[in-house]
Amino acid sequence: MEINPFKFGTVVDGPYFTDREDELTRIKSYIGSENHLILISPRRVGKTSLIRKVVNESGRRNVFLDMQLVLSADDFASQLLKRIYRIYPVQKLKSYLKSFRLIPVVNINPVTGETEISFKPGSKEFTPLEDVLNLIEKLGTGKNKLIVVMDEFQEIFRIAGGLDRFLRSVMQNHRHINYVFMGSSESMIREIFGKKNSPFYRFGSLMTLGKIGPDKFTLFLEKKFAVITDRSKELSEAILGITDSHPYYTQQLAFGVWELLVRSGYAADIVKTAADDIVRSHDNDYERLWNSLNRTDMMVLTGMSVSDISPLSDEFSRLWGTGASSTVFSALQRLARKGMLVKERSVYKADDPFFKRWIVFRRSE
Repeated sequence: MEINPFKFGTVVDGPYFTDREDELTRIKSYIGSENHLILISPRRVGKTSLIRKVVNESGRRNVFLDMQLVLSADDFASQLLKRIYRIYPVQKLKSYLKSFRLIPVVNINPVTGETEISFKPGSKEFTPLEDVLNLIEKLGTGKNKLIVVMDEFQEIFRIAGGLDRFLRSVMQNHRHINYVFMGSSESMIREIFGKKNSPFYRFGSLMTLGKIGPDKFTLFLEKKFAVITDRSKELSEAILGITDSHPYYTQQLAFGVWELLVRSGYAADIVKTAADDIVRSHDNDYERLWNSLNRTDMMVLTGMSVSDISPLSDEFSRLWGTGASSTVFSALQRLARKGMLVKERSVYKADDPFFKRWIVFRRSE
């Protein structure tokens, strides 16, 4: 029996990886140069899979840190050092650690074998982090630089005040590291790297990652489905008609369609059935999400889910009672910050097509 060729929810590679040849080439060029890279894309579009593929294919040592998990400046240092311990022998690191102004506490978890690292509370602000960053610089060489990837980099504002200025002051002196800064909040990332009064102004090459082109995604889907059905073309078009070529949701829906094909064979409404199954499976999640919204946000999302009218138009306001366009614009920005809407060029769109489907379904019950 053929194995389901679609994967979602985790980093994808190999046969699960879809297109992105142009983006792969550009990123390889950036990290193979003297420059740093800033990558902006909405959540679940595939930036992590893309970066990991490039980094892995480079064969270079690398550190990957999700900044959403970092609790403080000292924890930032601990998390980075923990990852360094994974790729370098302990004996090699010992000589460097002697030069640290604050020696970290290093413990080995006897169950998992994982190294746990911490710095004693009350240390001078940013001192451990400076030592760790400079250690990473010392471990690299001109011909074999380390790659340090920091995902959701906009979280630095939450972690500690003044962290952006400190990081720039340290990183600007590094010559043996290629930094990759990623973020899903376009406005915040552009504020960090695009405003003249920002410490990180033009610190690297900025690149935006959008959805995969529908033509290329159609070919990818057709090739996969052709193994088990002669309806691959129409299935692919129907799937993309719902997901609007969003990588995560396309893989998710294609996975469901494949499972139905294997179990029950082709049916005219198979894509709709698979989409409805996804909506039902996330009913509780969507209900909690819906109840977290204020009234204006609910009205804006409802109007955008059941019509293609611009939410900033007078017609939209008359139909949904959203009030002044300034109120709607604030709601759009708020929903974008929450990741529920994405801005493509100058147009806001729903990020999750199944949440949009859930809203329509609930209103029709």
